[in-house]
Amino acid sequence: MEQTEIETEERYYFDCKKQLINGNEYEACIKRPGIFTVKNSNGQVIYSHEDNPFDFKFTDFNGDGYFDILMNYVSNSPGTQELILFNIKTNEFDAVEFFNSYPSSKRIKESNLYYSYHGSGCADNDWGSELYRLTGTSITLIGKIKGLGCLENDTNGIYIYKVNGTDEKLLNYTKREQGYWKGKYEFIDKYWTENTNKFE
Repeated sequence: MEQTEIETEERYYFDCKKQLINGNEYEACIKRPGIFTVKNSNGQVIYSHEDNPFDFKFTDFNGDGYFDILMNYVSNSPGTQELILFNIKTNEFDAVEFFNSYPSSKRIKESNLYYSYHGSGCADNDWGSELYRLTGTSITLIGKIKGLGCLENDTNGIYIYKVNGTDEKLLNYTKREQGYWKGKYEFIDKYWTENTNKFE
């Protein structure tokens, strides 16, 4: 069971959580001033990050049955996160490369596919979503959705691309009117969930 301890002393802030994983207890702590650390049951620091997150949680992000650590950061791009995955072979945590480039990531059913969401300016009238495959600590981008609704012109609409390395192939374009589209979150989730076979 996760245990949480938060202490504030004058200008110091501590947020520590403990979690039992694979028979060992781990403690992760935000310390301001200081750095974010993860210690094993022997008190040894096995992971550290100079940029303290705003908050964090133990969660089984990749569905392998072991708790990982998801860290949330305050930035100009809402949903910015860092992810470290528990390594069953070493009993330590490994950072996922470039994870902060895929804000608000969500797993698609019981798979190794995930999608992100981010605003792209103009009060979120322009936005984007990326479909990617997570293999170990590596991310492979395989699809993109780009929504444009900021300006009153003929480019407004939803663009869906298949991505293979540096190659991007437009699969579909749907014209939309200028302005904010509140149904975009449901559209993104439904499209990626129902069309992953087009990108694998």
